[in-house]
Amino acid sequence: MRDRVFNDLLKGRTIRAVRRLDKKEMEEMMWYKNPLVLIFTDGTQLILQSDDEGNDGGAALFFDGKADLLETIYTI
Repeated sequence: MRDRVFNDLLKGRTIRAVRRLDKKEMEEMMWYKNPLVLIFTDGTQLILQSDDEGNDGGAALFFDGKADLLETIYTI
């Protein structure tokens, strides 16, 4: 199951910071939308994208059922 690989990649990581792609990174990826980037304490990063082909930066949905919070992390 592929989800096991994703679990192994992300489980236990701690987010150190968040940022947006810079202009040069966006140009290199040929993206027009600027997504959020999660930076982990070990230096690895998770960049949100619009689809599995990497056609552009994408949004994400943050959900916290305990706090009854649903928030869209949008692109700019």
